[in-house]
Amino acid sequence: MSGYGIYGLQILLHYLRRGGAATDIILTSNPSVTTLLPLEQAKVEPIFATAIKLYQFLQANPAETLSFKHAVLHGCSSDFTGFPGQDRVWGAPNVGCAAIEHLVCTPHGREIAKNYHMFIAISRWNADYLKSLAIGPVHLCYQGIDPALFHPAPASGLYRDRFVIFSGGKFEFRKGQDIVLAAFKRFHAAHPDALLVAAWQNLLTSDASAFAFAGHCDSTPEAAKDYGLKLKQWLLQQGLPADSFIDLPFTHNLLMPSVLRECDLAVFPNRCEGGTNLVAMEAMACGVPTYVAYNTGQKDLVDLIGCNAFRAQKSVKPSEGMRTVEDWGETDVDEVIAAMEYAYANREQSRRDAAVVAERMKDWTWNGLNEKLLQIVCDGRTDV
Repeated sequence: MSGYGIYGLQILLHYLRRGGAATDIILTSNPSVTTLLPLEQAKVEPIFATAIKLYQFLQANPAETLSFKHAVLHGCSSDFTGFPGQDRVWGAPNVGCAAIEHLVCTPHGREIAKNYHMFIAISRWNADYLKSLAIGPVHLCYQGIDPALFHPAPASGLYRDRFVIFSGGKFEFRKGQDIVLAAFKRFHAAHPDALLVAAWQNLLTSDASAFAFAGHCDSTPEAAKDYGLKLKQWLLQQGLPADSFIDLPFTHNLLMPSVLRECDLAVFPNRCEGGTNLVAMEAMACGVPTYVAYNTGQKDLVDLIGCNAFRAQKSVKPSEGMRTVEDWGETDVDEVIAAMEYAYANREQSRRDAAVVAERMKDWTWNGLNEKLLQIVCDGRTDV
């Protein structure tokens, strides 16, 4: 369900495909969601079984530290923070897989960074930032898409009477759902056949003050009693008609292609992405006309693949208490509406242009891109 979860799974699977043994792979916690293709599930089940035992051991022995004579990959975020407990597991080498959104490095963060022998960056923006800190070798290894899932295919036809706009990413200020909402409200008023598919569910609520400061909405969705957010209630409060949107529930990555292929347009006015934006890449690979904000890690999709861009990027003003938003971008609502209007009026041409982008995405597969990563961290190569 998460970007890190998909990333870790794909690294694991490619290690097995290149001939590695399942006994070589150690997870220090049991994945919370493990819905996989049946044959993949059979292959990785022993790894998950060991993960449960190791997690229980670490919980029962809080003073224990594990050290391995092979590469250990750590999730690494802003100021080099990681996941709880990962400082108790060390490798040779210790690899920081970075997805940094706030360009801040405190003295404490720099001390943490010294524990890593190398860093994997998943965008040029992150690679340039890490290199500027002079803290260790930095290797640019992009994330990818699964071409067996994400490729052009016919829509079902269930929504052929609607103009379907997709917006994906967990609901938070960084993802810019308030910008999408502001644009869609105006677009839908002119085109009542428009339908917003909002894949925005999140397990955490958002800081309403940041959204209010941006000026597009003065509230955020409340937590649902059972799971996720009360997005439907919030969208109605924001003035959208009940038949103008679909609040997509938590949807497994395996099922997302069937969602994307129903869509006529995908918009991502995200204020920041430490990587290149996995959801946008999957939409592009499915042949959906896609627009991303020309900022941070998303620039690589525009510069290297030719994705459509929201280029009028203004600086983002941080609300009180927010970490630095250096290099973040504020997309102009009018530019988002213009993209919607163009795609609405030029559907065939938009599809033809998107097909060209989808063809280029065939070179951005998990297998090819993770092979470079494993050659670096497992084979010790520096020439890839």
